[in-house]
Formats: sequence, structure tokens, C-alpha cells
Amino acid sequence: MVKPLSSELVLRINSALVMVVLTLALTYAGTTTFAGLILFAAALMSWEWGRVVRGSNIDRIFVIQTVAIIAAGYATLIGERVLAIALIVLATWLVFRLHKNSELTSDPWWSAAGVYYAGFPAIALIAIRQDPDYGFHAIIYLFLVVWSADTGAFFVGRFLGGPKLAPSISPNKTWSGFIGGAATAGLAGVLFALWFEHTSVEIMAGLSVLLAIVSMGGDLGESFIKRAFGVKNSSGLIPGHGGVLDRLDGLVFAAMGAGLIAAAADPLKPGRALLIW
Repeated sequence: MVKPLSSELVLRINSALVMVVLTLALTYAGTTTFAGLILFAAALMSWEWGRVVRGSNIDRIFVIQTVAIIAAGYATLIGERVLAIALIVLATWLVFRLHKNSELTSDPWWSAAGVYYAGFPAIALIAIRQDPDYGFHAIIYLFLVVWSADTGAFFVGRFLGGPKLAPSISPNKTWSGFIGGAATAGLAGVLFALWFEHTSVEIMAGLSVLLAIVSMGGDLGESFIKRAFGVKNSSGLIPGHGGVLDRLDGLVFAAMGAGLIAAAADPLKPGRALLIW
């Protein structure tokens, strides 16, 4: 007999549905609107990162990191992607120096890593969405893979259980959930390819599984960081999910992976590079 859904799970599902609808609407509205959404999320991630690794809410490091990421996002929008990367690298150095010269006891590399963690995925997503021909489709594909992997891993792991994937990092994650997430993402990639028609079904299935594994690795990575600093959630901003970092950990890594693939194949048309095989 299937157990009834708990009130916490219902809250989690309802919050997810609201976020999905809002995200899809702003993604469809255009590159500028989408960039605004991504940069807003990156600013919230920067705030949460400071809370986790420095125990602070708003400090000089947060301000520098957020301003740099927003500036890098704008540079990406106007086609200055090299400048965008340079801004993130410069901000990383500044944040490292500020942390090192402060009275903070945590390792300054943790603060510096936050600039990369929030900045580079934002640049990658905005650059992909900018592709005039396939940007929207590429972002929808990426969302589909990440959401499918997350959903598949959660429900398959919940109903099948079994051996733990990484009990010292995240005790609730199982191998069945990991395999279920990868399989669900692969199926989503196949369905997308059949609908899209301009690509190879086999390659898209494989790419989807690869991005799903990267995405779930991001989930584990964020769990490792939270465990290292003794926190359960990055914040309580999203009912049923915790914080923005908790919700977007998979997308962060998948976006970086997709960005690297697209940049290597065709940096001028990253959306096309991600989809046309």
C-alpha cells in the first residue's frame, strides 16, 4: 500500500509548481527578463553562501560578490563575455583578500568559491538564452533534464530505498534514487529530441544522462558544504525546500556543464551547440 503524501511533501510540491510556472513564464518573456530572474537568484545565492560559510547576512564580501555578478550578467547581455569572466575572476580575488585580511576564522577559499558558484552558472545560462535561434529551447531542455533528474531521484529513492549513495554526506540519498534520476532524465531527453526533431535521439539521451549525473553531483556537493559548516538548509526562503542554494544546487552544476559543452562546440551560438547533434 502506497503511503499518503505528508503535509511537508505537499508543501514541497506546491512550492515547486509555483516556481516552475514563474520560471517558465520569465524564460519565455525574453533574454532580458530571464537574465533578471537569474541574477536575482544569483544574488540570493550569494547572500545564502555568506550565511553558510561566514555566518553573516550582508557584509562587504556579499556586496562585492553581488555587484560583480550583476555586472558580469550585464556584460554577457551586451555580448562582452570575456569581460564577464574577467569580472568574476577579479571579484573572486577581491573576496579572497577581504576574507583573509578580516577577523573571520573560516577558510577564505570558501568565500572565494562562492563567487564562482553563483557567478559562472549565471553567465552560462544567460549566454545560452541569448542564442536567437535555439536559446529558449536550450534553456527549456536544461530545465527539463535537471527537474526530471531531481524528481526521478526523489520519488524512486523514496519508494524503493536501498543502499545509501553517500551516507557520510547525505544520509537520505540512495543508489536507487541516483539511478532513477539518471533514467528519468534520459527519458526526458528522448522525449525532447522526438519533439524537437532537429537532433539525434541517441546523443540527446546520453547527454541528458550525463547532465543529470552532473546535476546530482551538484546536489551532493552542496550537501557536503552544508555538513562541513553544520547547517541543515542554506535558508528558509522557499517553503518545503529550504533556500535558493538548496533548490538550485543541481542546476548550478548542470549549467556549468552545459556552458562548457556549448562553449567548446560553438561559443557564438551556445543554444544551437547544446541541441543540434
